[in-house]
Amino acid sequence: MENKLPAWDDLRVLLEVHRQGSFLEAGLQLGLSTSTVARRIGALEKDLGRALVHRTSRGALLEKEALELIALAENFEQALRAHRRDSGPSSPYAGRVRVSLPDGFMTAAAEAAARFRRWHPETHIEVISELRFVDLTAREADIGVRGGRSSSPVLIEKPMGDILPGLYASTEYLARALPSRFLGDGDYARQDFIVEDENPRGQGASQWLTQRGASRFPFRSNSLEARLHAAKCGMGLVLLGLGAEREHPELIRVGLATPLPGLRFYLTMHKDLRRVPRIRGVALALQEVFAEYFAAQAQVDARARRDNSRPKTR
Repeated sequence: MENKLPAWDDLRVLLEVHRQGSFLEAGLQLGLSTSTVARRIGALEKDLGRALVHRTSRGALLEKEALELIALAENFEQALRAHRRDSGPSSPYAGRVRVSLPDGFMTAAAEAAARFRRWHPETHIEVISELRFVDLTAREADIGVRGGRSSSPVLIEKPMGDILPGLYASTEYLARALPSRFLGDGDYARQDFIVEDENPRGQGASQWLTQRGASRFPFRSNSLEARLHAAKCGMGLVLLGLGAEREHPELIRVGLATPLPGLRFYLTMHKDLRRVPRIRGVALALQEVFAEYFAAQAQVDARARRDNSRPKTR
């Protein structure tokens, strides 16, 4: 397999390791954790197919091949600085912002990115759907949207609102298994449910359903797209945020005797990043879009509570 060309971000890390003589000092200069520096060097070595740096008790020692890359990186760095001087003062919004969110929030994140870039097209926004909490303390992402709080003293968190879930199913499934389109507290054992994989923190929706007698989970997936398709194929009831019927008219919300509990989400970032203009701006755009979403969801919830005040029959 042909070796990949090295990325500038990785070359920049190698250059700083060469200048500082250790992964620790290079990380301090770049604002990265030692583990992130090691991971970047490992990625560079993998792309090139050979070892470049050896960590010893005396620091980091570079191979001869690495010194050739150092010369390349220094030439590129000088050219980049010259270009910036010729282009005049750079915008404080120029650069990349990396955002980590759960799968179901990708549309909202894209909307926030589009709004922000209308005013600041020099900002490049990278939105990542991840199944784990990225390490914001190690700067694996600049902004995280999380369904839970952190205990880290270096992170700041802002409550964004509560996701209010509902249960949805296809017309075919409801006609076959729940013609009343209403789920009483004693009905869960007789229904099929489509859920995510078990939440590693033990707080997933399947635990709430199990507490009410649910035991039939014919389909589990961490992919929202897969869960939606399974529900549309009639495999069972799926958990979605209230108002999902607007985007997925093939699915019908069922009435619930006991509403599902909401889950509070937080916008989280490293406290050292809150004054970086592009990161602060993207965070504000995310807050704006999510505020609109939560307001619309509250209206749907109010209607749902009125509709669920008595069982529905057909």
